[in-house]
Amino acid sequence: MTPPGAPAPLAEWWQRLVARLIDGIILSIPTVIITIVLGAILITQSSYDLTSGAGSAGGGAFLAALLVGIVAGLIYIAYEFLMLKQNGQTVGKMVMGIKVVTVGGTLQGGLSSDVALKRAGVLWGPLVLRGIPVLGWIANIFSLVNSLWLLWDKPLQQCLHDKVATTVVVKTK
Repeated sequence: MTPPGAPAPLAEWWQRLVARLIDGIILSIPTVIITIVLGAILITQSSYDLTSGAGSAGGGAFLAALLVGIVAGLIYIAYEFLMLKQNGQTVGKMVMGIKVVTVGGTLQGGLSSDVALKRAGVLWGPLVLRGIPVLGWIANIFSLVNSLWLLWDKPLQQCLHDKVATTVVVKTK
């Protein structure tokens, strides 16, 4: 069924989940590499004396977590923004035959820059806070609520990032 405001039938929740998992696998590759490199550089600044048991942290682990969150967040935002601006689909969405469109829009082309940036920013922006105590927990809770929102949102089954950007996810096949 195609609700008012959607140019095609809405994507099923499981299609969106599988698409997000595919994108997550793709994005985990550069994120893991960055985590290893930053961790090796920053965490090795800590020292531990085996004879006395004394150690010095040097703040390397906190700085690594903070930088990884920021860099990963920027990678995820850039990926989502560029892909949705180009044709409204990430690789995962292409595989699953779904697309992001503006409410009342058409299936043709991608999203405008401002819409794509709003959607990507609300979806992945909280990732930059994950390395910060307390704020990281709040960001994780927001991300969970954001992702689950489509399960009870009617009639357009929008997540919070869809609501902010005024978008819906529809089937293309």
